[in-house]
Amino acid sequence: MSAATDRLAWLEAKAPILFLTGGALYTVFVGNIVLSTFAGTSVALADTAAWVAWVLILLGTLGLYPALVERRPYLARAAAGLSVVPLVCSTIVAVGTLVEAAGILSEAPGPLGLAPFVAIFTFYPVMALLGIAVLLTDVHPRAVGVLMLVLASGFPLFWTVLSSLPAHVSNGVDLVLYLGIGLALLTGGVQADGAEPAADPTA
Repeated sequence: MSAATDRLAWLEAKAPILFLTGGALYTVFVGNIVLSTFAGTSVALADTAAWVAWVLILLGTLGLYPALVERRPYLARAAAGLSVVPLVCSTIVAVGTLVEAAGILSEAPGPLGLAPFVAIFTFYPVMALLGIAVLLTDVHPRAVGVLMLVLASGFPLFWTVLSSLPAHVSNGVDLVLYLGIGLALLTGGVQADGAEPAADPTA
């Protein structure tokens, strides 16, 4: 086991809770969209809750790395390396929304204003890479891989052919998928090292 794997191993057991907690926080964001749409009111710091949710979910994805890297090292390393980008950007945006709410800054300065867009356009490729890796190894429940691929494929669909759907519907779908991944990890766990012969790590 490499030093990088050792450093991420502590996240492995926490991955289900990170996804579920992230999903719970994302509920605040989705609920705020519903309230804004149908009641004309809003929840304070709902956007912050969404970005903190992404930080937790991305930490949860890193918890999948130790088991995946032994069997699909290239996919696992690509996903883990790419996940750092939306993780850092989401953290920046979460802190930025808190700072704005406190009245310290009116908007993100300079290039930091691009952080939300960078986070959004890198988050879903991370899910796609992980979904493929999970399905190729079976080290995590297959439902996790399927849900991640549905999540990743939904992003371009909601921005194109399904763009007419209300925001609370598209974000509600994401919410269900986050919670579904967390529940699948919680109930399925990680297979023992000997549960499956090591695959040829060509992916």
